[in-house]
Amino acid sequence: MQAVSASSWMLFFLCVALWGSAYAGVHVALEGGAPPWTIVAGRLWIAAGILNALLWMRRRQGKEPPPTRGVTVKLAFLGLLGASAPFALLSYAQQTISSGLAGILAALTPLLVGVAAPLVAPDERVTTNRIVGLLLGFAGVVVLTGADALKGLGGGAIIGQLAAAGAAIAYAINTLVARSGKPIPALEAAAGWIFFGALWSTPMALLTFGDAQIDMSAVTMITLLGIGPTAIASIAYFHLLNTAGPSFVTQTNYVLPLWAVALGAVAFGEVLHWNAALALLLIGLGLMTTQGLWRTLLMRFAAMRS
Repeated sequence: MQAVSASSWMLFFLCVALWGSAYAGVHVALEGGAPPWTIVAGRLWIAAGILNALLWMRRRQGKEPPPTRGVTVKLAFLGLLGASAPFALLSYAQQTISSGLAGILAALTPLLVGVAAPLVAPDERVTTNRIVGLLLGFAGVVVLTGADALKGLGGGAIIGQLAAAGAAIAYAINTLVARSGKPIPALEAAAGWIFFGALWSTPMALLTFGDAQIDMSAVTMITLLGIGPTAIASIAYFHLLNTAGPSFVTQTNYVLPLWAVALGAVAFGEVLHWNAALALLLIGLGLMTTQGLWRTLLMRFAAMRS
């Protein structure tokens, strides 16, 4: 298992903060009249412009290596699996299932990656600590969303549930493919992935735009979504993949619901209940267990006493 540095933890929580804030941003953009696919394509094209301009400038300055050969098909595949396909599946799923059940199904991603990661990263071993930690994190998400959400599993909304599960599987495959093969520098990978994601999303955006009337609040929010949760978070995501491994990155899916609850309490005055504290404990224990932090803490405690 790869050691996780302090900088990796900082990038981990940066991704959580940016991706978690995106839900509120999308909500504002929708209220401002922007159709869902317009938001998707808009934020992706803005991020693609920023990332590719930055990549071009840094290469001219000699601060980035030349283009990696033989990765175009891989980046196009990542753009489909990491952006267009899951966005489409989640857009459909959210019309028929509860947000709680959608959150639980999204939490399948870390479990899938945790088991399959050794296929693409030999140092990502399936250990008892990893399995226990992932299950603790999953339990934390269930506690946070409420066990009642599981009552909707099956039944008449099975197509929506399969769509949400399909999005989780797409994200898992995306992470594994991104980590496989020759490593791609984080900025180059982010720029290529987002560019192809924008290409895949554009036809649906054009087909569904209709006579939409988009106000300035939606335009502003789509721009902010492109800068933060898409451009900046993509660089952090690929850097984490290359340095900390796929299993570590996908555990953001466990922390994202906590961030959303905390943001709701701070920004909208929503009341926090006991399950939020228990979920924080379970998810925190899960992260510590998967990364073997218990052993580190015990060693430091023993050193202090000796």
